[in-house]
Amino acid sequence: MGKYSLKKMALIACALLLIFIVGCESVGGRNINQLILKQLEVEKLEQSQFIEVDIDYNENQLNEEDAKTAQMMKWFEKTSLEITHSKIDGKGSMWVKGVFTFSKGSIPFTLHADSKTVRLDVEGVSRPLILDIHSVMRSPLPGLMPPVHNAGAQDALVKSARQLIRNVAPYFVNALPNPPVISVEPATENVNGVSTSLTKVHAELNGEQLGELIPIYLDRLIQDKEGFRSMLRTVVQWAMDLPPEMKEIFDTGFEEEKNIEAYVDEGMAELWPMLEDAQKELKDMRQDDEWKEIFDKGITLTTDLYFDDQMYLRKSAMQLKIAPAAFAREDFPVRQITVRTRGEMWNVNGDVAVPAVDVPANALNFEEMGSMQPFKILGMMDKQSVIYNILKNDLQVDDQSFTLSSEWGVPFYQDKKGVAYVPIRSTMDEFGVALSTSARKGEIRFYDEATGQKFLFLIGSQKAFVDGKAVKLSYKVTVDKHFTYIAAPDLFRLLKAEYKVTKSADGGLRMTVTRDL
Repeated sequence: MGKYSLKKMALIACALLLIFIVGCESVGGRNINQLILKQLEVEKLEQSQFIEVDIDYNENQLNEEDAKTAQMMKWFEKTSLEITHSKIDGKGSMWVKGVFTFSKGSIPFTLHADSKTVRLDVEGVSRPLILDIHSVMRSPLPGLMPPVHNAGAQDALVKSARQLIRNVAPYFVNALPNPPVISVEPATENVNGVSTSLTKVHAELNGEQLGELIPIYLDRLIQDKEGFRSMLRTVVQWAMDLPPEMKEIFDTGFEEEKNIEAYVDEGMAELWPMLEDAQKELKDMRQDDEWKEIFDKGITLTTDLYFDDQMYLRKSAMQLKIAPAAFAREDFPVRQITVRTRGEMWNVNGDVAVPAVDVPANALNFEEMGSMQPFKILGMMDKQSVIYNILKNDLQVDDQSFTLSSEWGVPFYQDKKGVAYVPIRSTMDEFGVALSTSARKGEIRFYDEATGQKFLFLIGSQKAFVDGKAVKLSYKVTVDKHFTYIAAPDLFRLLKAEYKVTKSADGGLRMTVTRDL
């Protein structure tokens, strides 16, 4: 598969980002940029959304992949996410009901979140998955944000950051250039089943046109140096006005004896030259063949946005086709990607109520789930469900495999007859099975949940019991160097597992153990 330069990937990312935010000063008496900024005021609403993605693969490249990888890629040839109903109440709470669909079937789900907890219910899974937001916020994300230890501080930060975005957005939005095709006209559409008078904004744009708009946008930003300074002053003032505990969290380092303009001057000296350098680099990039490959007519966007008389977005429809010249390369895995979306919004900034998240006694948190054996996770699922079929039959996530060594860990060994003996405790640890602490001296007891069997082995004996029934082993259970060993043929036969012993390059022995559940 061909490799692409960072520069080319950056151009593709830039294209996909800016294609969604192209604006316009005024069309048909409507200031489109003001419509964009108006959406930043939305804190509460109800909505439905539908997103569909079609991927046209390069079949020649797909055939070069291994069969399993190619099959999984085909699963996502056509996918969709339908949000049938969602609510956002402006207080950090959200409720979403939807369904994810792909070639393997549909997986309905419900996502419910408040300021403390996120709960995910997936059809076919008997236990809801819970995430404690405060535990996450108390843990730092390296390079992204510091830990927030106080729930009140967290909420205050979110509200403050939201206001900051509203204050600085005009500098970036007002510089957006006109798309080449745009029209405004009155329209009447059904929104959540209600006939509503709206203003329809229709826009069209292709990649070649987008490539021409990007430098125009950057030029406009640079032409407004005072606007940049004002935006920077807003950010500095916001940071200086943070409460002491938040300043400590972010380690702003502001000195009281320095006024705001001193910090703004420092910011301008550091950031403005970076923007000017970006402008120069962009001019050079436009001369490269890579620019023409990416920003061509193979990228097309058509969108219809419907606004009410308060300038709030109430309905939308969009189609984005991505098939630049780069996709036509013989070694590129994809020929075209098509994204279609549609949505309706109602009760905008109205009376939207989302109850607190209910955490049932059987809820499963991420930490608990991470420590569970896959077969236990499958045990929580309806065997007729789509998600069970994928995990069990397609991905076989419950299959177990591990390697034992004759040299490291608690080693296994072979006797003079070539019979392999494995340490019981560490071997069962690999299967996710703990030995019973209530066993009497000379006994080894454990319950293998994967096969539903209870085992009792007697040290120094060939006699064992499985579910209370006597079983004769081929070899005695022995003790060597304080570790209890059992013959591999006996143990793995009873556990319905297989093993294979091979010699490694350094002369040691390796035992590969597999169990198909």
